[in-house]
Amino acid sequence: MWRLQQKASVAVMMALTFSAARLRGADSASASGEFTATASITTSQGTRSMPVRIVVTNPVSPQQAMPLKKVLEEGGQQALLNAIRNGFRGSLRLGGMEYPLDMIVAQPTDDGFRYVAVTARPIRYDETVDESSSLDYPFGILVFDSASFGTTTGMLFTRGALSISDEGRVQASQHDGEPGTLKDVKRVDDIKR
Repeated sequence: MWRLQQKASVAVMMALTFSAARLRGADSASASGEFTATASITTSQGTRSMPVRIVVTNPVSPQQAMPLKKVLEEGGQQALLNAIRNGFRGSLRLGGMEYPLDMIVAQPTDDGFRYVAVTARPIRYDETVDESSSLDYPFGILVFDSASFGTTTGMLFTRGALSISDEGRVQASQHDGEPGTLKDVKRVDDIKR
């Protein structure tokens, strides 16, 4: 009788583990999608606006991003850059330029997700961009929320650095000046796997 209870208990644990894994997969799938927005960036020549298309195909949770905290602490921004490069988590089209998104962290919110989408290179938005970028700010970063209804706003760090909190929340900072803004962010399609 005891062996039968033990086998049943193992079967229940396996079923719960499988259900939890499916739920995590479902969360990841629901975090995937395509978004549009308008970016506004202030330059020395004034404010420029351009269309943005963000495709999120394979985001990670803050918990899955936690190992990157140690990489960042031990090796700095360049070590993190090497760790996420070619992550193939999505894509960004800003005006006429296309960038791969090497890391996308999706943090659940009350009404959707907060995204931190990172490309392993600074974002060029003007042919006269100063090329003397600091090695401590090697990323292009977008931070925005999704909503089940309507539009949201966000931020665009054209030459940014990342930090990761003890809870796995990824935060961005801009190298020089103020980050750009993302306006009218809306989900236009779910990505089918």
